[in-house]
Amino acid sequence: MTDSQGILRCLALAKQAGGHVHPNPWVGCVIAIGDRILAEGYHTKAGKSHAEVEALKALKEEDRPLLSEATLYVNLEPCSHYGKTPPCASAILEAGIREVVVGTVDPNPLVAGKGIDLLREAGITVRVGVEEKACRWVNRRFFHSIETGCPYIVLKWAESADGLIDGVRSIDHPGPYRISNDESRALVHQWRSLEAGILVGWGTYMLDEPELTVREVRGAQPQRILWSSRGKWDVEAGWWLWQAKNHPKPWTVFERLARESGLRSLFVEGGAATLQGLMDAGLYDEIRVIKSPIALGDGLAAPIVPENAQRMPAGNLPTAECPDDIGDNAIQRFLSPTFKL
Repeated sequence: MTDSQGILRCLALAKQAGGHVHPNPWVGCVIAIGDRILAEGYHTKAGKSHAEVEALKALKEEDRPLLSEATLYVNLEPCSHYGKTPPCASAILEAGIREVVVGTVDPNPLVAGKGIDLLREAGITVRVGVEEKACRWVNRRFFHSIETGCPYIVLKWAESADGLIDGVRSIDHPGPYRISNDESRALVHQWRSLEAGILVGWGTYMLDEPELTVREVRGAQPQRILWSSRGKWDVEAGWWLWQAKNHPKPWTVFERLARESGLRSLFVEGGAATLQGLMDAGLYDEIRVIKSPIALGDGLAAPIVPENAQRMPAGNLPTAECPDDIGDNAIQRFLSPTFKL
């Protein structure tokens, strides 16, 4: 097994945890000798054992004497501090492993190279920076929130073939209009389950009474949030209310509330004014637009993607998380102009 193969396997394992690990990162671990995998594991839920410990626990008793010959692969630097769980670097030392391959350094100031230093000081061979861009991409929410202090913000909407986000509402058709196909709607529920929070503006909340659940998939339920730039609104139990109270600079308030929330990521589903306002204020990191072949004829215009947003070409970083198309719907992806791995 090459170092690259080992780290890519770690990433495949790590993503199985879905949104259950927030606020922690996605981490997988593989222990192998050559092409023979002795054990593997991943961090399944915040507060539970980290990936390295899970892999060591999965090791068969008869294989433990082989650990001194094995290589441990992990996509994120082993922690070196006591949190809700003991430090993983210490567990690696105690196991007798002599070679470790790390995808990328942990940006958390509590770690930030200390885990690697601890291993090296004990005489362990440590190679760092394998498939680093892939590692940062998978954990972009974690890296962004640690490095900027703000959640990684994903904007999403479905758009008709004639550039509308909703049709004309009436007594006969009170809305909302169905634009995307059934497969896309299930995918959106999967997207929701990967984020720490999910938000809509007051107009969408009042008109559509959205549930914002993950009912069509098995996954973690994100924190539901109502954003109001105007007045105070009553919200259902379990919802958070973010309000600007008619502040002259509502998006400044939004950014402050986002930073204070402690959320690693935020998924914004509408409405059009909220989505456009966030883009105009530069408060986004990723945009996903589901393009439908259905034409509505008349209705509410879809938001306009900023000209300086980075378009992700089809086939670039294609994953099950965000494919290029699903059924007859195409998915356009954009990144903020400041995004880099």
